[in-house]
Amino acid sequence: MKLRRNNRNEGSIRGSRAPIALAALAVAVALFAFATASCSGNLDATLKSDGSVRAAVRLDIPDALSGRVRQFVGLSPKDPLFSTDAIRNQFLGRTSIMLVDVSSPTPDILTSVVWVQSLNTLIADTSLVPPGMIVYKKIPAQGSTPATRELSVNLSKENAPYMLKLFPGVDTRIIDSLSPPALESEPVSADEYRLNLEQVIIGKKNMPAFDACAVDIVITAPKAISSASGGTFSGPVFRAKLPLFALLTMEKPISFSLRWPE
Repeated sequence: MKLRRNNRNEGSIRGSRAPIALAALAVAVALFAFATASCSGNLDATLKSDGSVRAAVRLDIPDALSGRVRQFVGLSPKDPLFSTDAIRNQFLGRTSIMLVDVSSPTPDILTSVVWVQSLNTLIADTSLVPPGMIVYKKIPAQGSTPATRELSVNLSKENAPYMLKLFPGVDTRIIDSLSPPALESEPVSADEYRLNLEQVIIGKKNMPAFDACAVDIVITAPKAISSASGGTFSGPVFRAKLPLFALLTMEKPISFSLRWPE
């Protein structure tokens, strides 16, 4: 493995492109939420009985990390990391997913809200969601067991490149500068990538904070959840915490699912 010192000053987050869909965008959130104990990436999605989805995302980039990101792409210390106008333009002409709101209250914070009229329609768009990455289906009643609905998310190295297409505000050049194994064509083990992180990307002193980073996902189902995997649930609310290192390396697929009565 080659340890790369990524000096690609090709652009900025402000020139980013791509939309969002449910928990698949967790990887994109995670890629910005590393290297400090106060890293923050949150996804809160509400799924309605008609199959529509409202999802809110917040990225809060701490000072130490924002400075590092600016170094990656050649931004000055006071340049904003996000361009809300560019993000709005990304959604022009789209019908399967709509941008409700986007704001950047400070140069290092981005909040966005999107609305999906039909989750099935979005999933059918294979240019954004490859087969199997997000599955939303009805499970027929069997005997005394009533019919249920199931939402499942399956993240793997094979579909990792699509994850970036599902998130507004992430510049692929920034992701490329981090060289996550999940997006690399050459096989890179988790141990090799950890060495790269320690020696080149973030430094050994930041590794404890890096290891503590995770993405918090909250999904509210239309009814009380009857079963779930890959997280916890209470009533209609499912919660999952996805470790950042696992998301970056994707040595093992990451999956979670939830079911609720039809």
